Amino acid sequence: MYLSLPVPSTAKRVMTVTVFSTDGSREPCSYDVSVPKFGTLSDLVQALSIVCLLGDDEILLVTEVYNNCIIRYLEEPSDSVSLLRDGDKLAAYRLPKRHEKSPLVVFTHQHFVQHSSDGNLTPQMREFEAPLLAALPEEISGLSLQDIYLKLLSPFQLSNGASSLNDCMESNSDSVDTPSDSGSINFQNSQLEDGPESNHCSASECEVTKGPDDLYDGVSGSNKEAHMDFEFYLKSERGEGQQQKIEINELHLLLETAPSRLHVNVHWLQNASRKYATSMLNNLPEIHKLELIPKGTEDSVALHGCLEAFLKEEPLGPEDMWYCPRCKKHQQAMKKLDLWRLPEVLVIHLKRFSYTQFTRNKLETFVDFPTVDLDLSSYVADKSEQPSSHYRLYAVSNHYGNMGGGHYTASIYHEEGKGWYKFDDDCVTPMSEDSIKTPAAYVLFYRRE
Repeated sequence: MYLSLPVPSTAKRVMTVTVFSTDGSREPCSYDVSVPKFGTLSDLVQALSIVCLLGDDEILLVTEVYNNCIIRYLEEPSDSVSLLRDGDKLAAYRLPKRHEKSPLVVFTHQHFVQHSSDGNLTPQMREFEAPLLAALPEEISGLSLQDIYLKLLSPFQLSNGASSLNDCMESNSDSVDTPSDSGSINFQNSQLEDGPESNHCSASECEVTKGPDDLYDGVSGSNKEAHMDFEFYLKSERGEGQQQKIEINELHLLLETAPSRLHVNVHWLQNASRKYATSMLNNLPEIHKLELIPKGTEDSVALHGCLEAFLKEEPLGPEDMWYCPRCKKHQQAMKKLDLWRLPEVLVIHLKRFSYTQFTRNKLETFVDFPTVDLDLSSYVADKSEQPSSHYRLYAVSNHYGNMGGGHYTASIYHEEGKGWYKFDDDCVTPMSEDSIKTPAAYVLFYRRE
């Protein structure tokens, strides 16, 4: 009998992910989690769920962020984390399970900073690095989008008189997010301020013009204040083309199709930065460097661990759906392998080569296998009387090298000589039993005792 067993790698990778709420109930927090080096997105989500105390009624949507936009939604549980590079930036969003399939609204945002050049301060727009995300309501209006965004910002809101904290976190020698009144430009009020001749106009020359409060009748006072802080624009997913301004009093947005994700760009006007602590929006941490456990006993797994990984129940993926003869549909099913009877000679292949869509790796994990008395009785499903379930090792095939090439040797027990010998091309030398076990062991040959 020939068994091809997986080799669970114990090498770990520490990854940093920032978790955001989608209802404004929590402050964002960055977590360092340890996952298998060649693990899957499912491993990452499971580790994150534990450290962020994810509720039973919540899910995590993990995304990759680049240039202040979500460029990839990491939704396939079987994808390998090895596809994520050290310099990538990840943001995860807590969503209620009831919104798992709901349309989403994704807010990107930018704010004014004062840029110092040759001793002069000039206003410039800077993108916030971290997008915010929430479930999209059924009725999409300018006011509903504003309300959602303000709710998402509530964890960042400063108390009265705390704007100096925001200044401290956001300022540096080159740019200041919340400049002092001297030398600043008030973009909201500059068009409403009286010019130098305004006090001398005659009544006949004056016209009654609409102030900002008249632009959106029926909006509450708190939302009027927010209207003076933010402007909202519809944009494409890739940010291409001209953005369409969203009026707050727009009762229903006219969209060409019902979007699965609505992308909104928010412009912070100058005074808004004084009201929020934005360091977590400005600085999304990178994934940490690889941290590997040193080879040896720490980076090792017992042969029984390989057998258990081979025999454990596992779900079939979407591409391997099972056809149910009863309902006549393809359904996701569980797969389980069992050993029914044991052979006289057992050949065990250790699957040391790992393949993904983009990567190929050799696993150098040390597998600790017994040379005598390998007991398989606990793995046999048929408990009726059978010959002995104990095995003795009599040969090992070793592979040295990598995916590109390598060299094979063999370790064989000689019955007449009562000892182990190493076969390396045309060179045969005696070897001790202790030196048989190495990370190069690739195929194991056992005989029933």
